[in-house]
Amino acid sequence: MADKSIILDYSCCLAEIIGGNGLNREQVDRLEKEMVAVHEKLAQMRADDILGFWNLPWQDGLETAKINNLVSKWRDKIDNLVVLGIGGSALGTTAVDMALHGVWRLALPATGQRPLKIWVADNSDPRNFYSLLNRLDQDRTLYNVVSKSGSTAETMSQFLIVSERLNKKLGREKAQSRIIFTTDPQEGALRYLAEREGYAALDLPSNVGGRYSVLSSVGLFPLAMAGHDINALLEGARAMAERCAVPEFAKNPAYIFAAMAISAWRAQRNVLVMMPYVSDLFGLAQWFVQLWAESLGKRFNLAGEDVFVGQTAVAATGATDQHSQLQLFMEGPQDKLLCFLSLDNYGRDLEIPCLYDDMPAFSYLGGRSMSELIQSEARATASALALEGRPSLSIRLPSITEHILGQLLFMLQAATVAAGAMLNINPLDQPGVELSKKLTYGLMGRSGYEEFKAKLLKQATPYIV
Repeated sequence: MADKSIILDYSCCLAEIIGGNGLNREQVDRLEKEMVAVHEKLAQMRADDILGFWNLPWQDGLETAKINNLVSKWRDKIDNLVVLGIGGSALGTTAVDMALHGVWRLALPATGQRPLKIWVADNSDPRNFYSLLNRLDQDRTLYNVVSKSGSTAETMSQFLIVSERLNKKLGREKAQSRIIFTTDPQEGALRYLAEREGYAALDLPSNVGGRYSVLSSVGLFPLAMAGHDINALLEGARAMAERCAVPEFAKNPAYIFAAMAISAWRAQRNVLVMMPYVSDLFGLAQWFVQLWAESLGKRFNLAGEDVFVGQTAVAATGATDQHSQLQLFMEGPQDKLLCFLSLDNYGRDLEIPCLYDDMPAFSYLGGRSMSELIQSEARATASALALEGRPSLSIRLPSITEHILGQLLFMLQAATVAAGAMLNINPLDQPGVELSKKLTYGLMGRSGYEEFKAKLLKQATPYIV
């Protein structure tokens, strides 16, 4: 593979660069020793097949063959693929498609390289969903319903609405062919419905959670439909998985990322800002926000003790947010660690013309390029923070390709579970989300959840203005 590897630069987390707020040699040595136990824990989890996402780069060809067959069947027959999913069932697909086809991809006509548009309907907002359904040509649209459990309320409501509409417009048999499920291979309502009524269905491995699923059929099917090279995506992930499996702390980017982030959290830096200096990578920053927040924000440790841990992830964009959030990052509370995503090769560029040579505010830009400007802004922002004793990480991407994105996605997933091991919590579950789901089921009248509706009504208050 001609693509180079991504590079993680953590020099701006060290005392020799940023002073007393950085880590000194003794602190780095302690982290290195701590990561020995983390490595052993993760190796055991992999051996026990708990970290299902770790196996995805080497998944057998049966599922990818099913994906390729569906792509061959449908891609020339449709203009739109609508993904019905939320959270981990949606964010990874958006992140990769936005990175490769650009933030304006849905506003521009399809091309040979972008044969169709992926619309990710990731909310139960009726205004949003109504607008989407009524603007798409249903004769040229395919739907991918993504839910591991098969009971996600937001996604199931969308599925029921789409199913009824398609039945009325296309007839039951043709309508059913326009809906493809991605769900647990054995359990859940969608799997049962697929087997009972013959819906096409792709498998999401039982040991892979939604936020770790982008390299499974959850992401691979829609991305392949959109013309992306999913083999290169998996190859990049394999290359990074090999780097993340080595025990040496200094050679393992996932361990370095986790160690820098969690040591910052221990120093009361409770916010981790993911800030790409590429607009097309904002979706990836949003994907990371869910990965980090839902994996690490936990009340209980593995011993069942109250610990209330977690670092708040925030998505920002350079250079846009230099003009909105940077003032806070520079002079606000010393509670943040920034992670910059920078790009060596933007793939295209614009030269800034030499106009108004008599005006210094313009003349210095003449003859330079926009890539030079934004790369300078990224370097300048990291340096400005360092001069103020504020730490940051930098992930440098040589370019934006499927191979590079596969590396980045896997590294951040591996770093997340390593951080979970450092915090002694389970980074694979999300118990805090379940109560809200159960209360929603109760309010919506789902059988068996009446007690949760009663609990919610008890919280109602007359104090309304």
